[in-house]
Amino acid sequence: MNLFNFLGEKIYEQLAQKQGRFYKKQPFYDIRNLYSGRNAEEKLKEYYTKKIANALCILLVGILFSGITLAKAYMETIIVNEKYIARNDYGQGEVQADLKAGFEDGTTEEITVQVGERHFTEGELQEMYELAKDMLAETVFAEGNSPEEVRENLYFPNMLEEFPFQIQWESSNYALVDYDGEVYNDELPEIGDMVTLSAVFQYGGFKRDYVFPIHILPPLLSKEQVRRKALAKSVEEKESISACEEQYELPDSVNGEAVTWEEIKENYAGIIVLLTVMAAVMFYCMKDYDLHKQVLLRKEEIFECYPEIVNRLVLYVGAGMTVRNAWRKIALDYEKAKKRGKRKGYIYKEMLFACYEMDSGIAEGDAYERFGRRCGIQQCIKLATLLVQNMQKGNSTMLAQLKEEAEAAFTQRIGQARKKGEEAGTKLLMPMMLLFGMVMVLIIIPAFGTFGT
Repeated sequence: MNLFNFLGEKIYEQLAQKQGRFYKKQPFYDIRNLYSGRNAEEKLKEYYTKKIANALCILLVGILFSGITLAKAYMETIIVNEKYIARNDYGQGEVQADLKAGFEDGTTEEITVQVGERHFTEGELQEMYELAKDMLAETVFAEGNSPEEVRENLYFPNMLEEFPFQIQWESSNYALVDYDGEVYNDELPEIGDMVTLSAVFQYGGFKRDYVFPIHILPPLLSKEQVRRKALAKSVEEKESISACEEQYELPDSVNGEAVTWEEIKENYAGIIVLLTVMAAVMFYCMKDYDLHKQVLLRKEEIFECYPEIVNRLVLYVGAGMTVRNAWRKIALDYEKAKKRGKRKGYIYKEMLFACYEMDSGIAEGDAYERFGRRCGIQQCIKLATLLVQNMQKGNSTMLAQLKEEAEAAFTQRIGQARKKGEEAGTKLLMPMMLLFGMVMVLIIIPAFGTFGT
């Protein structure tokens, strides 16, 4: 992080030189309120340096990760020597590749090629399929197909759930319907042709034949569909021819048209870069939001502690202490309590700082006025004005004015507590409405169910 902090500091210095742009934004005023003028510029520089450094770190990590993803996508390739796909050994399953075929006319077709695992002998091929008779029609005929009108490929499953039978398919005309359900109906006349299919159910010593006829009709295909179908057919033919070879050779041409192959790669590098930039920007902006939230919480805490301060001033001044001594006693009591870890409060810190200012030679009235400005709420400014005026005109009515201010502060504190309670009730309204809706659903659904009985 040292490097990022160094870069962040340099970037901040360059930007700060341009008309002091950081001193015109909300974070500057928030920093000044939080630290009350004590090294505010240094704190602002430290704040922006860390924020810029963290954003740079997020950007670098995201870019490196996207680069690794991009390199991995292009290093891991399936196609070897432009048209070969390595098969998995026997028992390791098939290889599936998303490919793009380029034709001589410049057009391309995307296709998913499934290269089965290597078969060492013809006898190792599994040619038995599982099916249940009652579910056969729903499985064999895809959408748009029926026994009376078959225009698309059929699906010949080797098994169906919940049935233990192995099935072998046979066709009365393999020139029209292949053993795997592929329909060759490109050259059929409009009247079509009939084909008889036979499904051989077998399990152990059990064996049954289920025979049913289907009507094959010519396809209703566009030019693109014809090309795609021819491409798929050529790919499957190559798969069948090279089933026992170590490599699968992609076809060089389809219907006399040369084909080039290109692998479709999944590349998420761009998305990762975009998300990284969004995360860095969001982090950068959220830091300003968090800083401003700290200022608001500080003002809220000062407002809550203000009635206690005024009441203690009334108590000490009424007991005969001077305002300065009463002020110092409250501040020193806070310092002692802070060392014991029993009290925290921004307003007490500002009172203690005012004592340090008076000890350093700043006039008492000026210290009170600076205290009011640092606290940043109207009540503290009013208290500082009250103390300064009584110093200038005498303190004959100070105690009465302090008591009046204490009563007003207590009333305002009660009003603030009531307002928070109302806000909490408003926030609970949405969960209550959701809960009410769930209760209504639980009541209405059983009620509707009883109407049907």
